[in-house]
Amino acid sequence: MTTGWQGIRITGGHGMDVDALRGAIGLVERWIADGVVPGAGILVQRSGERVAEAYLGVADAGSGRPVTRDTTWSVASVTKPLTAAVAMRAVEAGLVTLDEPISNHVPELLEGDAASRGDLAPGRERISLRQCLSHSSGLPGFAAENMDLRQAHRPLEDFVPAFARAPLVFAPGTAHLYSNCAILMAAEVAGRVLGGAPGTGPTGTSAFRAAFAGLLGHLGMSRSALLPPASWADRIATVTGTGQEGASYEMANSAYYRSLGIPWGGLFTTARDLGKWLRTFIDSPVGLSGALSAASVRAMMTVQASGPDTGATIPAALRDGAASGSRRGAVEWGIGWEVKGAKRDHPSGDLTSPRTISHLGATGTMTWSDAASGVQVVLLANRTLASGWTRERPRHALFSNAVMASLR
Repeated sequence: MTTGWQGIRITGGHGMDVDALRGAIGLVERWIADGVVPGAGILVQRSGERVAEAYLGVADAGSGRPVTRDTTWSVASVTKPLTAAVAMRAVEAGLVTLDEPISNHVPELLEGDAASRGDLAPGRERISLRQCLSHSSGLPGFAAENMDLRQAHRPLEDFVPAFARAPLVFAPGTAHLYSNCAILMAAEVAGRVLGGAPGTGPTGTSAFRAAFAGLLGHLGMSRSALLPPASWADRIATVTGTGQEGASYEMANSAYYRSLGIPWGGLFTTARDLGKWLRTFIDSPVGLSGALSAASVRAMMTVQASGPDTGATIPAALRDGAASGSRRGAVEWGIGWEVKGAKRDHPSGDLTSPRTISHLGATGTMTWSDAASGVQVVLLANRTLASGWTRERPRHALFSNAVMASLR
């Protein structure tokens, strides 16, 4: 049964103007009216306090089920910063460092030889947790076997050796390539050290999932899960534009996908729960959530890698998305979070500061937190980025600009 309320609530305050926030939400209302996205969930907070939220449109375009406060969304890669936080908890426990070779814990990374793996660069033995979590490891976006494994309904444990064997496309630390393979390796390291089972074999999956659930519990994210139970089906938003409609392995929507617990994109959550997570990154001596130490929060928000984009020669099967039309000379990343830095044409818009951390998800989701202003935004939608709705117009940036314009 669908519960909760649908509509708009704006309290304002905290230096944010009510009318301007209403205008920002009105942009999203128009997207829904124009058929750009079926539905949306919006949360705006400042210094950890909610100033506006909205639940608009439909969670399921087929049935017309409305979006409400309790709608649960597949947030895809917005999962990654939480996976990074699990890894940082392992660092805090003294079980692993950010710069030791991850092959100390996942020796499968070095199995075979460079020719059999198809490596294009040397240095595989030097890949570190820091590089995996800042997309500078040299591992590709996906292993070539990714879709075969999904179509065969293989468990996540089978992805670990496949992703570990993925070819190294540049020397670690020398460039940038957004890498789901690297995020899985980071999750595997965290799982193995937290579960006390280093060595050969994909033994970290269960321990990682347990640690991820523990993080959600610490944050009070009770309506979030990496493995959503079947009883949540009537409150999960259906994602449109997947290109896999009706397939038994369809991203976000299929029972198989929801059973994987993907560290790089498997979180199902609500707008309010993501607001609780963002409270970790308030610019204060320690984040308000207390889920991580102040030192870990600082590390996650600080640039850890700023290499140039890789070229367009990497095969499409090894990328997560198409190659960028223009290579950027410096792509700043923290740990799990993209750091805006000097980037232009950014989803967080033109008015956020260089200290803004953010992440997008392939299902249409966006989160960001601007350390300079204290403004934090969650924008959840149920139409994929691959469908083009954020390319035909930079709608994430338009919305972000309108939110920042409410500062008084």
